[in-house]
Amino acid sequence: MRTMETKRQHRYLQKVLDKLARDDAKTKEVVLNGFRIGNEPDKMAQLAMSLVSNTHIKVLSLNNCSINSKGAHLLAYALDRNTSLDHVWLCDNQIGSSGAKAISTALARSQTLLSIGLANNVIGNSGGRVLAKAIATSQSIEDIFVEGNKMSPWIEDEITKICYGEESDEENEIEEFDACTVAETIVSMGFVDRALASIKEVEYESDSAEDDASTASSVSDGDIDFTSYYQRKREGKLSKLKKAVSRRVMRRKVKPGFE
Repeated sequence: MRTMETKRQHRYLQKVLDKLARDDAKTKEVVLNGFRIGNEPDKMAQLAMSLVSNTHIKVLSLNNCSINSKGAHLLAYALDRNTSLDHVWLCDNQIGSSGAKAISTALARSQTLLSIGLANNVIGNSGGRVLAKAIATSQSIEDIFVEGNKMSPWIEDEITKICYGEESDEENEIEEFDACTVAETIVSMGFVDRALASIKEVEYESDSAEDDASTASSVSDGDIDFTSYYQRKREGKLSKLKKAVSRRVMRRKVKPGFE
């Protein structure tokens, strides 16, 4: 059954692509939601080239079509040259920030495109900022949907404000960090827990000449106070905290028989 359904979809897809290539006057709306065209580079290329010369299509819907950043670049090429499209839907794909940047170029120069849907496309802050600039430059875009991406809520809000002609918050300068960058930069209390868990035993040397044997003793969570490291000057770098922990542990004397 699945094979028959796949063949049926392929036949329908090819029929639509042929109509677009012929610039069929009756084909004004193309809805291919759920068709995994993104997994077929040749079909994506054929779609893009058909859109370049088509002068009748008004609506293109490609939601949930497995389109990645490469597919987005192909579509960006087509959108930059097409002069008839009013609405494009690309929600629930995986174009990422790279694909968003490519599409932004087309949006900034488009004279006809009124709306575009880019929700749930793993677009990060860098892609969001470029989209915001493109919307501000565009002479035609009236609406854009970017919900469910990985960009900061502040950037998403900025895009919405620009799109609806509201005054943007220029005083709040948003740093261009994606989620992975933020995770690597911010020092959280979670690190303290991991650091404490890793400190199980501290080796020491006895001051007594009669006893030169080494002994290890556990260090409990209450033995080392990390609070001061967070309060003092708000040290934000992970390396500084690591050095501070290391120095504190090395200076501490652990006496035999005490835990």
